[in-house]
Amino acid sequence: MCHGQASAALPPPGEYVAMNDGLPSLAFGDEGERVRIAILPDIYGAGPFYQQLATHMAERGAFVHLMDPFHELGPLPEVTREAAFARRHRVRDRAYVDAFAHFIGEQRITGVAGFCLGGLYVFELARRGIPVSLVSLYGFPQGLANDDPLPVPFDYLEGLPHRHVALFGDQDQSQSPENFLRLTEIAERTPDFGLHLFPGSGHGFLADIGSDDPSLAQNARAALEIVEEVLLVGEAKERD
Repeated sequence: MCHGQASAALPPPGEYVAMNDGLPSLAFGDEGERVRIAILPDIYGAGPFYQQLATHMAERGAFVHLMDPFHELGPLPEVTREAAFARRHRVRDRAYVDAFAHFIGEQRITGVAGFCLGGLYVFELARRGIPVSLVSLYGFPQGLANDDPLPVPFDYLEGLPHRHVALFGDQDQSQSPENFLRLTEIAERTPDFGLHLFPGSGHGFLADIGSDDPSLAQNARAALEIVEEVLLVGEAKERD
């Protein structure tokens, strides 16, 4: 599930600086860059795959904060779904997003990409109208249980005035066909909700960028291009 392993199709992790300015993060690239991105990882945390992705985005001219929502909870004892969920359940979602929204302003973040749990956080940023470029990958429009839960996206996605983009594989087993139908109907009625469904791909499909299956690899490359367009090109165009 999600991205617990590195990818041979992305660059090796580059140099970074561990930062704790309000929230723990790993910073990649030149801090003087105009485009300043934050990446919210999945339940496995700020591991090799996300360090590779942060390196990739930094090589394209961004200063990247790879967030670490699990920093205070320590590393995973083992890279398994069970261990990752056990640690994830100790994170207070609303409190973290409150702190992250403040971090966005303090660090002059221009765009955020969130994956899985991080994708749910991106939905919440859109609900709050945080004025940055937003892209969610395999988030949870049905919400997630938590001791400090966030509002359920299905209750507010329709009609949100702030532009945001969501990417899913249509074979994502964390969603039902009914959820995808509902998302499609919401997107049709909400021009500022950019929904992309990738046929044949499942949950965590950006990892398929290194797949031997040409159609899955193409889906992953197309998704990465959308992430780059939203976070790198889209923001630059808006500020020109």
